[in-house]
Amino acid sequence: MSAVFVTGATGLAGSNICSQLLERGDRVRALVRGVSAAEPLAALGVELVEGDITRAKDVRRAALGCDAVIHSAALLGGASQDLADFEAVNFDGTRHVLDVAAELGMRRVVALSTGTFFDTRGDGPLEEAPIAAHPSDDPYTVTKLAAFREAHARAAGGQDVVTCHPGAIFGPSPLAKRALARTSFNRVLLAALKGRLTRYLSFPVSWVFAADVARGSIAALDHGVSGERYMLDGRPQDCLSTAECCNKVCEIAKLPQRVEDVPVSDDPALLEEFGPTLVAIARSERGDPARRSMDTPTRRRLGYQPTRLGEGLAAMVDWLRAIGRID
Repeated sequence: MSAVFVTGATGLAGSNICSQLLERGDRVRALVRGVSAAEPLAALGVELVEGDITRAKDVRRAALGCDAVIHSAALLGGASQDLADFEAVNFDGTRHVLDVAAELGMRRVVALSTGTFFDTRGDGPLEEAPIAAHPSDDPYTVTKLAAFREAHARAAGGQDVVTCHPGAIFGPSPLAKRALARTSFNRVLLAALKGRLTRYLSFPVSWVFAADVARGSIAALDHGVSGERYMLDGRPQDCLSTAECCNKVCEIAKLPQRVEDVPVSDDPALLEEFGPTLVAIARSERGDPARRSMDTPTRRRLGYQPTRLGEGLAAMVDWLRAIGRID
């Protein structure tokens, strides 16, 4: 049995990571900003330590006695972004985790990242895609890229660190309120199901079931190789625009609502409506996901097999009905 320290445990990925670690018999300790809001995790058996990822002493206190860490805490992109806040969480928070892991001699750090700063125009595996020559300058991408560089610099220096790069995460969570937070893809899908969303910025999205991200992250903890990166995406054939995915989940739920694709443009209203991160992603050039092989380094190394999009969306519809969010 391992003792695993999890950051971002109240988030969609982190809560599923905690649940799966406990199911296999690991001891799990989580750093949370408010213990009361994380009570569903405590009910599962997670040891909660109150503190903030932006404070190094809090991270150290929470990590004491653990032999590995899965770092999923992050400030996500939204319509309003303050660079200092993003630096404190996404970059400084990652440094705190890496520092503490090195100090305590942890066997491995698994850091969850993003794929928004990779140049994906080539046909090769995304695990080998270079960093884009001109990545977006929105605060989310800037700070996640800095954290990625720091993690891999530590790995090059001898610390055991791997990074995992999920696509657009959706699906059930033990913490329903947090799983439906304003910046979550769950919130977008729910808005479509309730008829509150009629249009969305058009670009291809790799939808990935939250339980798959958790399984992939834990597999990286067990079987990853220091310095490698692992792409926790959905299936290439399930790469759809947000509007297309919204329409698919409405069809599964047998609801009549539909969402329209909106092409990116220089219209300032799009920036205000969707925020700088999504506009930057929509503007970026990328390869055709359908041309990418299912035989990736992530699947060979970790045995990663993502859930079919339709199955994941059906599970999400069942969950939303069970918690009373849709009829």
